[in-house]
Amino acid sequence: MTNQQPFKPATSATAWVLANLNLSSPYGRKALKMLRPATSQNRSVLEQSLDELAGLVDFCRQHPQFAPQAQAIFRQLRNITGSLLNLQEERVPDEVELFEIKLFAIHFCSLNSLVKGSGVKSNLIFDDLQPLVRLLNPDEMIISTFHLHDSYLPELKSVRNEKRLLENRIVTTANVTSVDTLRQERSELVRREKELEFQVRSNLGRQLQDWLPQLNRSVETLGHFELLLAKADAALRWPSCRPELVETGADLKAVDAINPQIFEILKTQGKEFTPVTLDVIKGTTLITGANMGGKSVALMTVATAAELVRLGFFAFAAEFSMPLFDHVFLIAGDGQDQTSGLSSFGAEVIQLKELSELAPHGCGLAVFDEFARSTNPYEGRRFVQALGEFLQQTGWHGIIATHYDGIELPEAACYQVVGLKNKGQIKPAAGDMRGLIDNLCANMDYRLRKLDGQSEVPHDALHIATLLDASPHFLALLKKLYS
Repeated sequence: MTNQQPFKPATSATAWVLANLNLSSPYGRKALKMLRPATSQNRSVLEQSLDELAGLVDFCRQHPQFAPQAQAIFRQLRNITGSLLNLQEERVPDEVELFEIKLFAIHFCSLNSLVKGSGVKSNLIFDDLQPLVRLLNPDEMIISTFHLHDSYLPELKSVRNEKRLLENRIVTTANVTSVDTLRQERSELVRREKELEFQVRSNLGRQLQDWLPQLNRSVETLGHFELLLAKADAALRWPSCRPELVETGADLKAVDAINPQIFEILKTQGKEFTPVTLDVIKGTTLITGANMGGKSVALMTVATAAELVRLGFFAFAAEFSMPLFDHVFLIAGDGQDQTSGLSSFGAEVIQLKELSELAPHGCGLAVFDEFARSTNPYEGRRFVQALGEFLQQTGWHGIIATHYDGIELPEAACYQVVGLKNKGQIKPAAGDMRGLIDNLCANMDYRLRKLDGQSEVPHDALHIATLLDASPHFLALLKKLYS
């Protein structure tokens, strides 16, 4: 949380969750921008944050009207940081700035009343800005507009009264010469009125400078509370739990974890996400399975959960526990760098070098999706073997998803995607390729099963290629190689 480097999510799902938080005010969005992952050095701070979030989640579950009421207030907030900066630099505020500060104080008081009146518990301190509202609204009726009231300065009231009387005379006077004289008198009164209004604004500016500590603190409070409420909203939007932080070196355990991004995509298609249950040990955890089996989704689900927990979120799972990692490192997808001319494999090698330099500095979770997929299988299998041995020696928690056979890591935890089920019942349908693909997806079992020892990768690819009506000549050649 003390890391000042800009946070860049490792997974697209983490970025998606952050982008879809219910944040309306500039202060909540700034708090999100300043959010940094916790490290093993500030575990107690993260525990406190999770405790506070757990309390707010329970409260919002019991009082569903609270969050919409608070969010309605956040939507009305405008950014006053520029006005506060001008006050700090002792510049005389104009009427727009005075209006913005007054409106901010009114909304802050509304939120303060809502929080205190509802009984929600929070570690945040809400300053009392009611005296500030009265300062900027000397009349008894609190209104959301702003005007330099006559009551601020007796002489200002006198000049304005005189100006109004003079304007009435101008309207009723028929003599052109007299009207010109009256207008000259009015111009002098307008000049004097502006001088007195400047005097009032200067006086208000000096008084507001005394409120700067409370105002700056209130800006921070609003941001932190809106972000906390957005985290609670996310925890209630998807299945979630308060994560348990275990000792360094203990297993990461995920039970029925979901990936919110893919969960929502499947939901729009009328489909359900298959939850991921997985234990990631210190060293190497290997996930095998044919393509289309959901290995990548399982990896990203676990990595996303670990990232979000470090950011103070609930885990999107039925149960979730992990050590507080200092790093979450991901090598996945096509890492080809067009600008430098690196191939996908070259980019992976460069990233692996970055990991080796990072490994001695704290504990971490390293996730590899089909490492060395773009090189030939003979060498790729050996690269994955070496990677598994390397992860066992770093002391990190590493997960490798691969479709290569023959990986031998005796101390690794091994999982396999169950894969295609009801193989004999899936028949190609002439002219209905879309229906066949939907049938294949419906019969793909994305669950992970733990293996007692090493196992070959399921050979579902040949069956899928047959069902998808690949070239008969090609299939004949392929089946010879299989036999």
